[in-house]
Amino acid sequence: MSQVATAADWAPYIGVSLSRRLFSFARSAWIMFVVDNPLMWKWGFRGKYANDDIEGPFYVVGAPQRQVEEGKMVLASADALHKHGPFLFSIEVKDAKGEPVPNAVLDCWQADSDGVYFFASWTLRGKMMTDAQGHAEILTVRPADYGAPMLGRRAGHLHIMVTGTTGKHAPMTSQIYVCPGNNAEHLSIDFANAWRQTPRQNMATCWSVPAATGGERMHNLPELPASDTGTIERLAWWNQKLHEHGIDREVGAVGCHEIRLGDI
Repeated sequence: MSQVATAADWAPYIGVSLSRRLFSFARSAWIMFVVDNPLMWKWGFRGKYANDDIEGPFYVVGAPQRQVEEGKMVLASADALHKHGPFLFSIEVKDAKGEPVPNAVLDCWQADSDGVYFFASWTLRGKMMTDAQGHAEILTVRPADYGAPMLGRRAGHLHIMVTGTTGKHAPMTSQIYVCPGNNAEHLSIDFANAWRQTPRQNMATCWSVPAATGGERMHNLPELPASDTGTIERLAWWNQKLHEHGIDREVGAVGCHEIRLGDI
């Protein structure tokens, strides 16, 4: 990967060329109708590994790296963080035996807290690497549900492509769902689950931080236990960085998740 961004370069605006968008849309059509065709899931060609999930139609090839420190990425711009409030994903990438996968490449994209994807820019799109312990932290905004009448709705999620050690781990496309109140029944609204088993294993365990949101629990999530000192320390680190960058909001919730890669 290229040189990591400085703290001053948190998720800067970068445009996406029309040619890249057209190529990506054509590629996504192939993925949707062939690779992620419902029959592929029914016949077992997709879903081989527990955390496998569909790619969806909104991937854009070639996202920039957004890593700011080892194992840490800022996916949302300062404007987005101001508008929607910071949300932190804390992700562990492990192999089939449960061992950490260091230096795994994560390619992520998502909708914002209004359910909007961006295509003309790399907004809420970026790459990073896990640290030496296979851990990754992504500062972003909470991905909201989205959809339209007659077309169906999707539960809020972070898309993620994970590439582990070449020749050892099978690349994986997954999604990390953020459900209100950590209620897995919310996934029943998702039309993508009409032809496959509901991917409850891809739902993050999320915690709210009411002290950062005026006493309210973001997304009706349970409050982060005081006993989870590791997560509390991580949040303190990010809150300090937010303040250093003139962002007068603190992390309002954190989503914890583990992804296990399959062996080749």
